[in-house]
Amino acid sequence: MTLPEGLPYASEKDHKILSGLRQGVLAIDKDNCVSAVYAHSESILGRSRESLIGSPLMALSGVGQAATDLVERARQENAPLNSYDVRCQPALGDIELVDLHANPVEDEGVTVLSVLPRRITAFLEKKSEMDAAARSVSGLASMLAHEIKNPLSGIRGAAQLMGRALDEKHLQLTELICKEVDRIKDLVDDLESFNAPVEQNIESVNIHEVLDHVLNLAAAGFASDAVIRPKFDPSLPPVLGNYDRLVQVFLNLIKNAYEAAEGQADITVTTAYRHGIWIRGADGKRKRLPVEVAVIDNGPGIPENIKGHLFDPFVTGKSGGTGLGLSMVARYVSNFGGTVTADNLPGGGAIFRVQLALFEDGSYD
Repeated sequence: MTLPEGLPYASEKDHKILSGLRQGVLAIDKDNCVSAVYAHSESILGRSRESLIGSPLMALSGVGQAATDLVERARQENAPLNSYDVRCQPALGDIELVDLHANPVEDEGVTVLSVLPRRITAFLEKKSEMDAAARSVSGLASMLAHEIKNPLSGIRGAAQLMGRALDEKHLQLTELICKEVDRIKDLVDDLESFNAPVEQNIESVNIHEVLDHVLNLAAAGFASDAVIRPKFDPSLPPVLGNYDRLVQVFLNLIKNAYEAAEGQADITVTTAYRHGIWIRGADGKRKRLPVEVAVIDNGPGIPENIKGHLFDPFVTGKSGGTGLGLSMVARYVSNFGGTVTADNLPGGGAIFRVQLALFEDGSYD
């Protein structure tokens, strides 16, 4: 076996071990160029070993800048350094986050750089956060419906009786009370819908039939003045879900995207098949979520102060918003065993990604 250049004193056994790692491993010379390639570097970085060797580290798509900065700092400090949750810009296929580890080998004049994909771990963490948000909605709904809704009818009735004895000037005050009571009642009604058991009518759903219906509704109604760009992969198989609930999910996301742009909406909706995205279901088994639907807007993006709690109830960046729409999305998608995530785009705007399971893979009990 001919050993790759870069680590001349590594044994054949060492190289076999390196090749078995589930990550990318590169040897970087003192000029910050790739001198050797190991493990899964080719599949992760999307380039052949021949094209990688001799290539400047900065030229690596997605991670070049972050990797170069880390390697240079590790070399200067002569110590191993880590960089976690590095966002790939652009993404490496379906890999959006990586962990980087740089370890200088002073005697050899190289720095060993490892690239560990975070596609599975990151989605598991976000899935857990989304489920927690969905559970908190149900708890709030149960409490508020009991504690608030019943007294509202008494307050409204009292205001109406007062209005009969008041002159025109003061009558406006009672009308205001009634109007605000009705607004609170509508809010509590929305909360009660979260506390009600979600339909378990899990079925095979053509996601494009759902999206076509949603886009037609949006174009004929609230988003009639928006630019909507569908970019669909027509070959996608049926997903696991419920037609009506998925219509609610994507109608809410499209409306959210439209309102974010404040009257000049340019919305892109994409569908794609993504490999390598898995979660652990309620039965303890790993299940894949390969169907992705993304809603991309041209708004100002998600405010940093709410970014980590976007799917929690009553969290909103919109003036006059209730903060319940995305919580509803989280609950419905979670019920189908899927996940929904949101992030800002480098060039501006936000992207919401919904990952769904295939119907052929079975239901989530």
